[in-house]
Amino acid sequence: MTYEYQERAKAKINLTLHVDSKINDISHSQYGYHPLNSLVVFSDIADEILIAPSKENKISITGPFGHMLNANESNSTIQALKAINRSPQHVKLVKNLPVSAGIGGGSANAAAIMRIFNTESIQAALSLGADVPVCLFSKTAQMGGIGENLSFCPGLGQLNAVLVNPRVSLSTAKVFKAFDEMFVEDGSVLPTTSEGSLLIRAINGRNDLEAAAILLEPIIGDVLNVINNQTGCCLARMSGSGPTCYGLFKDARASLKAANAIRSIAPDWWCETTILGDK
Repeated sequence: MTYEYQERAKAKINLTLHVDSKINDISHSQYGYHPLNSLVVFSDIADEILIAPSKENKISITGPFGHMLNANESNSTIQALKAINRSPQHVKLVKNLPVSAGIGGGSANAAAIMRIFNTESIQAALSLGADVPVCLFSKTAQMGGIGENLSFCPGLGQLNAVLVNPRVSLSTAKVFKAFDEMFVEDGSVLPTTSEGSLLIRAINGRNDLEAAAILLEPIIGDVLNVINNQTGCCLARMSGSGPTCYGLFKDARASLKAANAIRSIAPDWWCETTILGDK
């Protein structure tokens, strides 16, 4: 088959993720959601999306993590085609990113479909998921609200990093449920980490879902400890609702050395070096 369009769906990394209590006012338009503030960057590691016109929507999935997804209409790429009212397409998804991993794989895939058809509607993107709007643009951004408020951060440069996933899948809904059970209202305002370099902003932030995720999957704590113990590590933290964690390193040589060491320590984990942020 000849595919007419090809698009990369980059991994989304939450350098920070500050989460507030769930909105319980049933009359509120965002009832049931958690307001958040997150500094988001994108990796040079990505899924690949290829499409061609078809008589009906179809999807075929390949790649190292392709076996973990069902090739049916529940896939985010098909949902995106329906959301923007496009004619039927055959979608080929090369799944290079771990599934249910806290790095926005499904959201990035949906956003890639929207980019192919030149659709930049925040509301259409939000209807597909909270991470889809920021994935639609795939640029360094401060994300607020429930994902619809984006403030882009040009000029912050890039970071050398290692991404590590212990090959466990973690339900976002279960992580938020555990977070709700742990949450203590203190009346504070969500921090924005909007000053300084990309590294300083990351260091000054946190991931409020990290403790809840570790409670559900203690191996995440092991991952963070292993990353932290590598020479040249400036920061280790979980991305999104996990379980993928990132380590920021002083240079590319340090990140490569760390990745090799981590693969030696835990050969079953997914571990990749990457560049985070905009050129």
